[in-house]
Order: sequence, then C-alpha cells, then structure tokens
Amino acid sequence: MAEPTVAIVTGAAGGLGSATARALLEQGHHVAAFDIDHSNLADLAGEHPERLRFTTVDVTSADSVESGVAMVRDELGLPTILVNIAGTNRIAPLTDTTDQLWDLLIDLNLKGTFHCCRAVVPHMREAGGGRIINTTSNMGMRPEAQQVAYASAKAGLVGLTRSLALELAPDQITVNAVAPVMTLTKRVAGLPEWWKDLQLSKIPFGRYGTIEDYVATVGFLLSEGGAFYTGQVLSPNGGDFMS
Repeated sequence: MAEPTVAIVTGAAGGLGSATARALLEQGHHVAAFDIDHSNLADLAGEHPERLRFTTVDVTSADSVESGVAMVRDELGLPTILVNIAGTNRIAPLTDTTDQLWDLLIDLNLKGTFHCCRAVVPHMREAGGGRIINTTSNMGMRPEAQQVAYASAKAGLVGLTRSLALELAPDQITVNAVAPVMTLTKRVAGLPEWWKDLQLSKIPFGRYGTIEDYVATVGFLLSEGGAFYTGQVLSPNGGDFMS
C-alpha cells in the first residue's frame, strides 16, 4: 500500500513478527504490536516511539483481541493492515497428541487468526479497504508425520484465507497467506536436530528459509504490485513444495 497507514502485527515479539513490525515502521506505517510478551521489542520502541504501540493481547481470547483492536482504533486510527503471525508448533505422534496439545495448536494458530480477522474487518470496511496476511506453513499443504495438530491448523488457515478472500473482495480487502518453509527463528532453532535436518534435506535450494524471505513476501503482498492478489498462498520455500 503506497500511503502510510495503521498496521496490526500479531506474534510481534517473535522472530518473524518483530522483523515484520520493523519493516512496516521503516515504511512509515503506524504499528500496533500484539503479543503476550514484548520484552525483546525494546530496541524497536526506542527507534520509533511515536509510531509503535505495544499491546498485550492473547489471540486465543476473543475479548483480549477485541480490546486490543479498540485500543488501536482509539490511539492510532482505523487499522487497514493485519499480519497474523502468532502461532507455535509441537512435534508429536498421534497417540501422544493430547486434547490439551490439540487445543493449544488449533487455538493459537487457527482460532487466534479468526479472532483477529473478525475484530479488524469492520474497521477495514469503514476505512474503505485493507490487506490481511495470514501465516500458514508448507506443512499446511504438504503435511508430515507427527504433525497432526499443527498441519490441521495450518491447512485450516488456507481455507480461512480463501473463504475470506471471496467474502471481502467487494469491500476492497485482500486476504492472502504466506507459507514459509522451515525458517530458523529462535523458536525453530530449539526444535530437535533430527527434525531440522529432515526438513533441510527436502529443500532443493539446500538452505533453510530466512526471516528476510518471509518479510519480503509480506512486503510484496502489501505493495501496489500485490493489490490484485487475493485468496493466494505465496510460499517462499526454495522448491520444498510446488503448487
């Protein structure tokens, strides 16, 4: 989007989220950083004190999301960009996937995105349009063993994205998803080495994804060049998955 506007980034304290928030701030946008922990965003706060707002939001709670979005509206203005990044993963075979683990991965990855979209869309409609970007995964399109809950959540995000794209197109709101291959954020770095090696072996380019790969894809979808894209899943993955 050419003109600076108001953006919400969920999961903003993580590797992908903080880099996305920084990129949006550098482009002149006002940014509301949604997360349950903002401790590693101190540098951003010092660099952009007037255009960055930290908001403690639990995306699994509809009330928490609604309160956060209301704050954005009151303090920054109508949000017209929403980048949903909040999420997590656990590796577990089916028989070790408890109800609690299933609920955690579905609620944080899928239901949280639903909550945020539902809360923000009325404001985008009032503003006359907007851009929504959801973060799915190559696992949402090419599932693997021991990922039953995570793959289900990420595949659900693909369906959510495409359904919303059809519903919101008349409102001039685009809805797309980014599906990165395994990207070496701090969280991913803590996964078992055997798992990371397995993922790397499936990437023809011979390297993991980078945070910069993800941010560049988001940047394209928010640019003028991305204005006619909706309902799409863009996957910076080095050939890991081809659609």
